[in-house]
Amino acid sequence: MKGLTKETTRRLDDEDSLGADDGYVHSVTLAVTSTGAHVYFDGYEDFSTTDTTWLRDIQPTKLVVNGSGVADIRRFAVWEGELDPAAALALAVPPQALVEFAGAELAHRDVTKLDGLSNGAVRARFRTRGVGQSGVIFAAEGNVGVLRFGVIDGDLYATLTENGKETERVVAPGHWDDGQVHEVVFVSGRGAVDLYADGYQVVHQPGAFFFGDLGTLQRVVTGMDIDGTRLFGEASTTMVYPNVLTDHQIKRLAGVTPLPTVALFDSGLAGATSYRIPSILTLKSGVVLAGADQRVSSANDSPNDIKFVVRRSHDGGDTWSEPQLILDYPGVGRFASSVIDSVLVQDEESGKVIALIDHFPGGYGQPNAEMGTGFDSQGRKILHDSEGHNFILESDGTVLAESGESTEFVVAKNGDVTRAGHPAGNIYLAPGADPQESLFEFGSCHLLQVTSDDDGETWSEVRDLTPMVKEEWMRFCGTSPGNGIQLKHGKHKGRILMPLYFNTENWLAFSCAVAITDDAGETWRRGGSPNDGRVIGGRIVDSHTLDDDQAYTHESTIVEAADGTVHMWMRNQNAVGRVAHATSTDGGETWSDVDFAEQIPEIFSQLNAIRFTDSHGQEAIAFANASQLLPFRGRGVIRVSYDEGKTWAHNKVFRPRHYVYQCMAQMPDQSIGLFWEREIQGLYFTKLPLEWLEDSLSTIS
Repeated sequence: MKGLTKETTRRLDDEDSLGADDGYVHSVTLAVTSTGAHVYFDGYEDFSTTDTTWLRDIQPTKLVVNGSGVADIRRFAVWEGELDPAAALALAVPPQALVEFAGAELAHRDVTKLDGLSNGAVRARFRTRGVGQSGVIFAAEGNVGVLRFGVIDGDLYATLTENGKETERVVAPGHWDDGQVHEVVFVSGRGAVDLYADGYQVVHQPGAFFFGDLGTLQRVVTGMDIDGTRLFGEASTTMVYPNVLTDHQIKRLAGVTPLPTVALFDSGLAGATSYRIPSILTLKSGVVLAGADQRVSSANDSPNDIKFVVRRSHDGGDTWSEPQLILDYPGVGRFASSVIDSVLVQDEESGKVIALIDHFPGGYGQPNAEMGTGFDSQGRKILHDSEGHNFILESDGTVLAESGESTEFVVAKNGDVTRAGHPAGNIYLAPGADPQESLFEFGSCHLLQVTSDDDGETWSEVRDLTPMVKEEWMRFCGTSPGNGIQLKHGKHKGRILMPLYFNTENWLAFSCAVAITDDAGETWRRGGSPNDGRVIGGRIVDSHTLDDDQAYTHESTIVEAADGTVHMWMRNQNAVGRVAHATSTDGGETWSDVDFAEQIPEIFSQLNAIRFTDSHGQEAIAFANASQLLPFRGRGVIRVSYDEGKTWAHNKVFRPRHYVYQCMAQMPDQSIGLFWEREIQGLYFTKLPLEWLEDSLSTIS
């Protein structure tokens, strides 16, 4: 972009525009609004940033569109003013079908067009005559095999039969036999088969198969099987596309209403390389808080230069304040002191907002945390020098020798050390970071608390809760990021629970628990773990001596049921490949046996769940996680349960590709605010209307 006085380059890295290079026509729109820059691919938002500059600040006098010999630009236009998602969708060019059915059987001339086609898509509108009715929606036969796409017992399925033997089967469980009209798409290509219903992906299964696998193509039919057996219902507007339709093209054909998304924290904002780890909370006042790790030098976990920042919204997530820096520890680069993984909750009675977050001194993170608490029996912080001598930090900043004698050291609240009035480093810095260094904080994980009494506008000084919740045999004991809960039912009403996880002398032996406070955060204790007394592999284990990786549980999320039972869902690496689950009937003190949620795949990624009220006033649980390795973490799915997590009535793919951590909150307008991440690119906020959640007929994804 060239202006009158300067030349500058700006680049957007949209890693999810899969299919843009397939040789077919696609639409790309860049819209710069007051919320940032938004990239629309095939009509739907694919990427966004917080950057609002672009053409406005550059003031170009000339625009040159250059495909660099790769792209054939068919149409280019510039509009003044803001372009909303509906306008971007209207401008998108829909894909063109190769053939379209005018009858139940495709004409021979059109059959020859499909012969040998190895990739593509089949789209049809269909309905059954009622529950339990089924049949084939589409079928193709060659001299080697048969391809079928249909519905049975409410499930969508696709199969490939070669030489009389079924060699491929893809099934998407659901309730698409409800007698209503549904638009379904079978897509094959890029190494996988995808089934779509009403514009949303319902299954993604590796292993592509299409017309090219059938040998010489002979017949293609719709609304019936090859032998003439009719669908118990009707199929219409069946079309075949020669290209692997993108997710957005399929949404465009189905007329899906766009879900506007804004970047709240992204690469480059305030000079940070990356932002990760979303936490979000709707307060009693209606103010919405969104917290994040500001990862300054890289996207990595600790050790790294990581700060805690928040943004606030006074209008239910429509607009947001500028980022507010809450916690900033000293150091730069890889060996900086850090905070990481925030979790938020509000005390209903006082209105106090409580944030817990992990802290590591410079050079330390979860993988190299030292065993112990770093506090003495009186709850005083233990410091050490480079020679291994220990010191005791008093609450007023004075420092005692381990023997109890006074020293010349004084430590300020920000960690700065003076010795006899002269600068002597900072206790939070890594060894070697300051030539005047003297004393250091214990090299392990510390659990910190900050609070706000004015809806997040100002925050308290830091409190270190480590000696209240961590044992000397633990190396790491920190938050499961996202949101905590305050109990509303039973004898523990008013108790606040914050999800934790910890390990032992064995760095890899992790177990979940909760931090418990009955006095709005003044004092805390750690409850038991679902791994205490758990039977696995024929033997009883406990969280201290755990050595079986099939029992390890990592980050968790908690929800209170209507009867006061607390449900915990856990990240894990058990071979069953499903999210782990346990319950507590005593407010988080002890837990039931661990089971696994059959409907919820686990790919070893953080998960989140909240209790919410649906559009009919009924209480339900919303659950979100990344549910499939692609091989990167992805396929964000939102689920709804009306029976306290026994089954999940609605399952909807929010994002088919890059999607990792998330946190949800019900907004003042009753929509679900989804605060989610792409892991490296940043953190994004999307409002999900309740109807969006409730109209899904998929029962597993």
